[in-house]
Amino acid sequence: MTMNQKKALYAFGSPDREATVNRFCTLAEVAPDPAVKHFFLAIARELNAPTADRWYRCMFFNLRLEMEAYLRYEKAFERIVSGCPAAEWEDDEYDPDEV
Repeated sequence: MTMNQKKALYAFGSPDREATVNRFCTLAEVAPDPAVKHFFLAIARELNAPTADRWYRCMFFNLRLEMEAYLRYEKAFERIVSGCPAAEWEDDEYDPDEV
């Protein structure tokens, strides 16, 4: 999966595969841009494959963990680039020892 597909699943996905497919189909229906419609329908088609039941639930929870780590590292990178010293970081949930 691409990072954009992972971000969409992180934002709109649920542990229930059928509910997730329905959400992406609904998003495709209301999206005004044809490229966005195609993007959401492609994800829905991939999740609606006959073999998706076997791997979806495990993939969903691993994706949640991966995306949470990705977002945490992205935030840390932004702080490093901006030159903000670790002592001034305001995010209580962020632990610099984890990086």
